[in-house]
Amino acid sequence: MANKNQLNNLKVTNATCPSSKRYQWYSDGDGLLLRVENKGTDVSKVWVARLFNAAINNGKETRRGLGAYPTIRLAEARTIRDTYKKLWSQGLDPTVQKEIAKHTIINQTDLTFEKAYNLTLANKIIPNLAETTVKRTKEFYKNFLKTPLGRLPLADVNDEILLAVLEKVRSKAPSSAMKVKSLVNQIFIHMKEKRIFKGANPTLELAGNSLLDPPKAKHQAHLSEDRVGEFLTNLDMDRESGLAIRTFVYVVMITALRNSSLSNAKWSWLDTKTNTLNIPSTYMKGRVSFRCPLPKQCMTKLNALKTLLNSKGKDYIFEGLKSKPISENTARLCVQRLTGDKTTVHGFRTLYNIVVSKLPQKFPVEMIEAQLTHAYAQTTQRKTYMGTEDYLEGRREIIQAYADWCDKQ
Repeated sequence: MANKNQLNNLKVTNATCPSSKRYQWYSDGDGLLLRVENKGTDVSKVWVARLFNAAINNGKETRRGLGAYPTIRLAEARTIRDTYKKLWSQGLDPTVQKEIAKHTIINQTDLTFEKAYNLTLANKIIPNLAETTVKRTKEFYKNFLKTPLGRLPLADVNDEILLAVLEKVRSKAPSSAMKVKSLVNQIFIHMKEKRIFKGANPTLELAGNSLLDPPKAKHQAHLSEDRVGEFLTNLDMDRESGLAIRTFVYVVMITALRNSSLSNAKWSWLDTKTNTLNIPSTYMKGRVSFRCPLPKQCMTKLNALKTLLNSKGKDYIFEGLKSKPISENTARLCVQRLTGDKTTVHGFRTLYNIVVSKLPQKFPVEMIEAQLTHAYAQTTQRKTYMGTEDYLEGRREIIQAYADWCDKQ
């Protein structure tokens, strides 16, 4: 028997597929494989089980998919592999058994809110939203919905019960009530779309309820235009933060990327021929891959970082402890130490919008917004998620002009 547990979490995270191949296989042993495939700027990783039974398929090898990484982690993949092998040895196809189990849940009258949440999470939320959003969704469920609603039959969750839950959420976390209500709405919509549940959606009865209105939105504290020069000077002279953190703060300020999109950046995403950072959809809020143009100033700093830190063989550009990306908290503390106030990393996006809108080149609004991964809509609600238009070369000109403006401050 082949050795078991040949992979570890780091090997799985770093697994790649050569550009010359369609896909690359990695073996964990005992019938568990990881298939890595390049899909444009994205990398797909899927767990596969190798199954054998003399009574099935003439004893020949049969392969069954177990799920995608990172939704299914290594330890869970091993557990699923063991379950599949046990079923296969009994002459049962695990994928058929899984489908039977799914319909068993559907046909039961005791479909609980938690079962409905788990189905929605697996089939709707995880495949379509960024990892950070999925993580936040899980936190909302755990913190606000699991205890009061988890064990209730879905049919028993009416508008009165839901309103009581949401009022309690609002008393503890005012800005979260509408987000929790939105999650409940997603669950009911998904259950009805899949014809799993035919009852009423209680969130519809709460539409327009003023008790659930979120508090007035607060803008992220941002650096003012007249302090840009001072901030960049302090950043260059800062020796309390490492080179990776200082470079990250500069690049995130100039590119106006979201913290989570840039902090996870890998050297393999960086195209030095076109000076572009190709960010996979997994790390973007809208779950759409994004090409971020980099001005010459950012490229100079990134090249210096790669040279001085001897980054050959390293995965992440902005590496923190234990070969992991730097944390959002680390970047925030650096910025606030240099500004002496509550300026946030996210606030750099506001600064970009303010400055670029005033530049003499008079750049089109839709291009300015596209760099923020927003689309421009002629409505009172100005910002919505970016559509299919990329505006890469226009954005490249904007970001270069913005970096040049910052240099002159």
